[in-house]
Amino acid sequence: MRNLSHSFTKFVAAVQVVAALFTLTGCAVEKRTNPVSNLFLEDRDVSVKDKTLPFDHAWVEPNFPLGHYHNVYFRSVTLSKLPPESWKDSKSVYITSEADFMKESQLLADYFLEQLKNKVEKYPKGTMKVVDKPMPDGLVIDLAITENEFSQPIENTGALLVPVPGSAMLFSAISDPHVAFAARVYDGKTGKLVATAADRKFPPTRLLDLNKVTVTSPNREIVSTWANIIAEALNRDGFAKVESQGTFSILPW
Repeated sequence: MRNLSHSFTKFVAAVQVVAALFTLTGCAVEKRTNPVSNLFLEDRDVSVKDKTLPFDHAWVEPNFPLGHYHNVYFRSVTLSKLPPESWKDSKSVYITSEADFMKESQLLADYFLEQLKNKVEKYPKGTMKVVDKPMPDGLVIDLAITENEFSQPIENTGALLVPVPGSAMLFSAISDPHVAFAARVYDGKTGKLVATAADRKFPPTRLLDLNKVTVTSPNREIVSTWANIIAEALNRDGFAKVESQGTFSILPW
């Protein structure tokens, strides 16, 4: 009788874990499949996609003048569009308050801006120059980080250590780091809006992801990928189709 009671208790605990797994995994899937937000692009139809850019939303002025632009001014990367209370999704032993979250988010925004400039400046045989003010033959780009969720390293370390089938999925569902951005691109001379873009991205899927046991590494990897895509787009005639920057890797780096 005692063994039967013990077995029943284990069965109930297993059911509870499975239920939690499905609930949390459902939340994670919802995050990945929700339409991209129109934050920062409230006046635009963000359901529009352009084949030239591998983003959830991309629009380029139909009469975009080919070969006209030779420089780009990255004016800002703002955090002003982050939803209130969203910092709580990143709450951990390392991020215990909104102030902690905003500090790390600002460092991420600064890193994004740095990566954009660096990738464009060092693009092989690049045709675009990075400048520090609007120019007549240039573009001006304003960006916003509209979503930001950092990793929870304690939980993710546990996922690597606990040899229980499904545990990695459970921990990943609890901590699903990701970033979303939006961009407005203007003609440097007229100030006319000539392109918009928005995207939400999660870290690449890996069999072993050591990045997830740090707080900000997955998010930095995401914005660096975006910087690569944008640099490639700016240095190709008329935003010719760019690579999607694959999403699967076996290695943890």
